[in-house]
Amino acid sequence: MGDFFELTPRFAQERIGLGATLDRARFAAPRPFGDRILGDHRLRTVMEYSRSIIDIIRERTSRRSYAPRAVEAEKREAIERMFSVVQGPFGGRARFAILDTSGWGEGKINALGTYGTIQGATLFIVGMIERGEHDMEDFGCRFEKIILRATDLGLGTCWIGGIFNRTRFASRAGVRDNEVLPAISPLGYATERRSVADSVVRWSAGSRSRRPWADLFFERDFDRALEAGAAGRYAEPLEMLRLGPSASNRQPWRVVKEQGRDIFHLFLRRSRGYDKLIKAVDLQRLDMGIAMSHFELAASELGLEGGWRASPPRLAFVPERTEYVQSWIGG
Repeated sequence: MGDFFELTPRFAQERIGLGATLDRARFAAPRPFGDRILGDHRLRTVMEYSRSIIDIIRERTSRRSYAPRAVEAEKREAIERMFSVVQGPFGGRARFAILDTSGWGEGKINALGTYGTIQGATLFIVGMIERGEHDMEDFGCRFEKIILRATDLGLGTCWIGGIFNRTRFASRAGVRDNEVLPAISPLGYATERRSVADSVVRWSAGSRSRRPWADLFFERDFDRALEAGAAGRYAEPLEMLRLGPSASNRQPWRVVKEQGRDIFHLFLRRSRGYDKLIKAVDLQRLDMGIAMSHFELAASELGLEGGWRASPPRLAFVPERTEYVQSWIGG
């Protein structure tokens, strides 16, 4: 996954200097937590963004219509640099690339298999990950961090995990026998106005709406809603998790906080039939990886130490179709 470097102010300034043309002159030194410094890969990832990751998460939106404007080489390089930086909570082996699909059409209107939902895009970010127990969550976490870097650079993106020509993209990307290609995303400058197809997709999925806290976050058990005040310093990371994109906007994440402790147990509340929609990919497990990325990035920016661990809680009641994923153990 690339080299690890010492995260010092001097190092960060040198790295940021590489992207001065991308307005990356700002540098925030590592935030102290007690007598410790957040010096792991999460801090290194946060440093790749030119501004507040919380602002970027709030700004991110799926874009499906693209203008005929080339993406500058500097911006492509900045995104490609993220490929060796991003890591997931489960340590899976993943690879990423930017594919240029110009000429794939050969006169066919649906050569990419997106059935008109993506218009005008020629560049696509693709990712592959070795099959494993938590491959989808790991991929979702890493891919979303790349998506957010594109947002940071003023570029449009859109998670596509279902409707695209997976076989063709896998062939062009060189997917190996032990790998799966869970998702792709167009990359480019979004048009000022959304296309009719884009607007219809957003309307049918209810993309602008998000479930309230009371539906998603709980304290001690699933029978008690978590109040924002009780979340304390983790209220912002939870809100960033809530704002994450998900397949058909199902928002399958649920969180149970331990009372009086900065420990948050993440669960997947499955929608009926979604685990069988696509044979090779579990879309809602991808969603859980997205949720994990938003939570940990916001926590890192706020100087909150902690990490993901397997620590299933003993709960009196767990709703049907609800599966334990992982726990955030605060420092």
